[in-house]
Amino acid sequence: MDRLDDITLEELYDLKDQIDKGKPRERVLAAIGRKQGDQLETLADRHGVVEKTIRNWLDRFEEEPIEQAPYDAPRPGGPAKIEGEDREQLFEQLQQPPTELGYDQQAWSAKLLLHHAKEEYGVEYHETYAYDLLKEAGLSLRTARPQHHEADPEEKAEFQETVEKNDPN
Repeated sequence: MDRLDDITLEELYDLKDQIDKGKPRERVLAAIGRKQGDQLETLADRHGVVEKTIRNWLDRFEEEPIEQAPYDAPRPGGPAKIEGEDREQLFEQLQQPPTELGYDQQAWSAKLLLHHAKEEYGVEYHETYAYDLLKEAGLSLRTARPQHHEADPEEKAEFQETVEKNDPN
């Protein structure tokens, strides 16, 4: 318990009252439990993590000021390039077929979204992020089923009729 020797239970309760929910609150609750004598194994079970995570959480209270200990440090990465009303407008546009916006394609693809974002909003994204944007907009990636260049549409239709006629159900 030496990690929490310099912190009082009252300070931890005050901090807990300032945090509504999420991982920061879990970290404070774990510190309170440890200060009250709970074993690491008990805390890990209670919070659904492994003991090492509990030790890491408690180390924060030794290494950082109490006000910062429950919170993660800022992570790298910039803010969203398209935000606010522009982002809402983009998602509204993604609900329309691309043909309504002057494109030749019938459905949105990651590459088309990248092109559209660059042309309309002047921003460039990595292709993998385009898939995230499509998902966030509520779209799923669908690709056309490939057709062999020598495939005969008439033979295909005839085959499908034969299959339907021979279907035992």
